[in-house]
Amino acid sequence: MVSIDARQHHDGRVEMARILVVEDDMPIATMIADELGDLGYLVDVVANGAEALETLREYRPDLVVLDLMLPRVDGWDFVERYRDVTGGEEIPIIVVSAAGAITRSMEASGVRRFLPKPFDVIDLADAVDELLRRL
Repeated sequence: MVSIDARQHHDGRVEMARILVVEDDMPIATMIADELGDLGYLVDVVANGAEALETLREYRPDLVVLDLMLPRVDGWDFVERYRDVTGGEEIPIIVVSAAGAITRSMEASGVRRFLPKPFDVIDLADAVDELLRRL
């Protein structure tokens, strides 16, 4: 049986959902990665929006967990620029931030959830599960 955390290809191969965590606070990044990894997701962590954009040149994650207050390229700029890298492809994004709520322009760019810091990792896991079910 294939769980909601995996994609089964027509040839029978199973691929686990891959999540990119963009967070410069390493204790928070580790907490998120550990929790999502324990749930069976493949998790990669980068510390800023520039690294996240570079990662998108290498592969497309199924979902991005994004802090807004980042060094170099912040989360706001990432949301505005990532479609240039993906050729217009939208990736679901969950914003976790102490900054204010998301704007309509961010919703139009793929931001599907906003969790204010501090947040409960169970709420994050529920949001991830819900969004990945829709893919």
